[in-house]
Amino acid sequence: MISNFFVQLTHIELLISYSVSDVLSLVKRDSRFDIKFIKDLFFEGAYLDEKSHRFILDNVVSWLYERGENPDEFIERIVKRCAVFEAVPARSVLRSYLPFVSQFYQTDDVRALCLEMIPKRYPFLSQAAILSDKFEGGNRNMYLTFRFDAPGALVSNPMRWILGMFRVGPLLLNTPAYERMDYIATQTSFNEALEGRVFATLKGQDICVGDRVVGRATTFKECLDQFDFKWENAAEKDVGCVVALEDIKDPKTGALLVRKGSFYGAPANILDVSFKANIKTQEPFYRLMSSVVKQEFDAWEPIQKAQEELLEAMNDSVTVIYHKSDDSISVNSKHLMRNVPARILRNLLREYTATGREEYENREFKRDPSICMDPIRPNFESRLNRVIAHINGEDREGIVTEGVKKYFEIERHRRGGFRFVPKSKIVFKEE
Repeated sequence: MISNFFVQLTHIELLISYSVSDVLSLVKRDSRFDIKFIKDLFFEGAYLDEKSHRFILDNVVSWLYERGENPDEFIERIVKRCAVFEAVPARSVLRSYLPFVSQFYQTDDVRALCLEMIPKRYPFLSQAAILSDKFEGGNRNMYLTFRFDAPGALVSNPMRWILGMFRVGPLLLNTPAYERMDYIATQTSFNEALEGRVFATLKGQDICVGDRVVGRATTFKECLDQFDFKWENAAEKDVGCVVALEDIKDPKTGALLVRKGSFYGAPANILDVSFKANIKTQEPFYRLMSSVVKQEFDAWEPIQKAQEELLEAMNDSVTVIYHKSDDSISVNSKHLMRNVPARILRNLLREYTATGREEYENREFKRDPSICMDPIRPNFESRLNRVIAHINGEDREGIVTEGVKKYFEIERHRRGGFRFVPKSKIVFKEE
């Protein structure tokens, strides 16, 4: 599980820069963008699994491309908002820095410490370390390496998001942005970096786009030798990768897909960060604290309003009817289930629509003779499994249909109980 912080910044940027109808066109792309999911994105301090993180950011990138917009410019807007503390979830940021507050007051270089703290603040990165730290005049050049255990797990093409995330660090600590931050090696392959926007072919050792040679096959050793890096894993020096010979941009939006001089398909990611040395501030957390106070008043109100409008627009109602005549349930006039499974769902929906209750105990249903006729062998768990199967659209032969889980689900999250998960406004009737 990883923090939802940067995904939350992404969601806030969507709410600020686009109309509710525009954002609705994004969330309607996939039924997994349900109301509960959108609420979780907005909740400070929440966590996401890697699959959900990738799902969100990949959909945002695809949506931007479909609109003819540059995702690099979208991320740049997030960074600029952080620079002026506009719409920053300040409490989440403060919470993430709490274990390190004293170090930022004691350091002589806040921006260097931000880089050194990356291994501790971003545990989803593995083998993170400073490869090189060089001083020249009043400037400092640091090279940071890190890995993803599963490249592309957080997002298909992560480097534009990683650069944005790391650039935000000094800005939130009342310190100027890094003068330059780029990647010189990435685990993302050359073809994955093109994101399907440009098509390349392999001709011998050359990578070509049309008649242009845009890349060359090589080994990771060339990257290490070029920057004079020491590398402990000797076998990784022979890993094949591609060095880009020119920048490649998306022809429609101008988004930078491949960066000249960078190595793709490398065994690790390497960032090159240059900045003026020994920049510090007496109060690195002053603006964050001020932002927390400000958000208690009116600064957060427009964003909250946009979030509520989006949820309302998503809140399409669903009509569920229990038919007494044939002991069945229909959802939006389509038959869903009958007999005991229908009665289980009926009882659940009676309670939910009357009280809003979502947590239930198995024993409540086992005591109902209309559901479990044999109190010694109630067999309720298997009957509940049938309800869940109907909701998920699985018939007895295992064939999966559309189901109704875009409207509501049942989660067996603990022994002896389950949770009803509404994803839309539910109108329940008995006829």
